[in-house]
Amino acid sequence: MESSLVETERDVLRRCIQRPAIRVLEAGCGRRSSRADSLALPELSVEAVVGVDLDEEAGRANPGLDEFVAADLCSRLPFDDGAFDLVYASFVVEHMDEPEAAFREWRRVLRDGAVLVVTPNMANPVMRAADAVPQRARITMKRLGPGVQARDVFPAPYRANTVTALRQIAGRTGFALAEVRYVATLHRYAGGRRALKRLLLAFERLLPTSRRSTLVALLRSV
Repeated sequence: MESSLVETERDVLRRCIQRPAIRVLEAGCGRRSSRADSLALPELSVEAVVGVDLDEEAGRANPGLDEFVAADLCSRLPFDDGAFDLVYASFVVEHMDEPEAAFREWRRVLRDGAVLVVTPNMANPVMRAADAVPQRARITMKRLGPGVQARDVFPAPYRANTVTALRQIAGRTGFALAEVRYVATLHRYAGGRRALKRLLLAFERLLPTSRRSTLVALLRSV
């Protein structure tokens, strides 16, 4: 049985939480309200979602945030030590030039909670091939597929986008890689083209599970 990305995120969070995640830091929050889907779990008992993003216009347009701070995730964040119970980073790690610096800062602002990282899996052959596509072509693909606007398509150096890279960076920054789930998401690029969507889903089913296109990784503080 295949699960959607949001269902997978919720399942990992539901089973990992040891106490209510009262304060959530949404790293690279952008415009999308995660509070309406991935973080919409009664078990989390979320009281506040604080978003951080370099794109101030996008962050201030996000309706699911209680607070927004424009800041570089790879630099020191304007929060006290232990200010949050959970860090949620959805499709942001791939854009970081210095993911290790960001992970270290997440460890500082967490009490003893967890980080949920959702990011492309560079073990997937299509994702590897897409890494060679020029930025202009990537913008076109994302506009025609999942309907992402050009202003929301950013360069991606993919420096923490394998399980090995995540495990190594986690180990150097005060985390342990507790769980990884692999989700087929290439069909999102089909847009409204049903035949292409079926083809992409069938292609990912033929791959080993560890090569599906998206990683959902849980990091626990140690």
